[in-house]
Amino acid sequence: MLNNAGYQTIKATEGNTEALARTFENISNTRSIGYKKNQTTFYETLSGEIAKHETKDFSQGPLRRTGEAYDLALDGPGFFEVELTNGQRAYSRAGSFRVNAEGELVTASEGYKVVPVVENVGKPVLEFNSDKKDTLGLNIEVSTPKLIIPPDLVPEITEDGTVNGINTVSGEKRKIGRINVVAFNNPQGLESIGKGFYVSTKSSGQVQEVEYGPNNPTKVKQGFVEIGNVDMAQEMMDMASMKNLISAQFKVLKVIDKLYEQVNYTISRSA
Repeated sequence: MLNNAGYQTIKATEGNTEALARTFENISNTRSIGYKKNQTTFYETLSGEIAKHETKDFSQGPLRRTGEAYDLALDGPGFFEVELTNGQRAYSRAGSFRVNAEGELVTASEGYKVVPVVENVGKPVLEFNSDKKDTLGLNIEVSTPKLIIPPDLVPEITEDGTVNGINTVSGEKRKIGRINVVAFNNPQGLESIGKGFYVSTKSSGQVQEVEYGPNNPTKVKQGFVEIGNVDMAQEMMDMASMKNLISAQFKVLKVIDKLYEQVNYTISRSA
């Protein structure tokens, strides 16, 4: 009984210490672009063990205006899609971008390529063949899967992710491409690879299309970034509560340790 009580108290203290570390991490990333706070919950299993469950909270964070042409924020659910250096696709809410030496839109720090929507250009053409009746021939061109912005054009990015280039001399505007925004049935199943980037897993499910634009729940906002969705007041309250709980658990451990000393002393006297 005494052994089990001590073991459970130690496990609970370890768990609360880890949860406290997560709270410190949340607080330190309040202003980090695209950061999503960690949540740690504890529950008792059927065997009486204390187990923990960690999740990411993907709720909307505040938008901060920067005025920078390549800073983008998602107002609503969804993720930007990028291509890692190894060719794998990753997903993020961190929309701080730049153009590289080739003029391609990439993430500001890592240089990951921003994945655009690959749009079909043209229509299917029905071809008739003298040898084969009613042969259907598809004549569809596909736009290049890159977002290359010429240096002489000023970028305009609309709420539906369309990237336009504006000629400052003539005022002419032309469409360059469209930024892809995607979603997942279970974003909690995404695997974090650090710095606000995630990769899909079996748990997250496959990439889902998102309706985004002026009349949709999700909008792309140029000149803004989304910062951490951390409620500072709540985090401070959680931190104080966990510190008090850990302190109380240490006192319990001291009492248990004292009881062990007394039991050992009694046994040694009677031996």
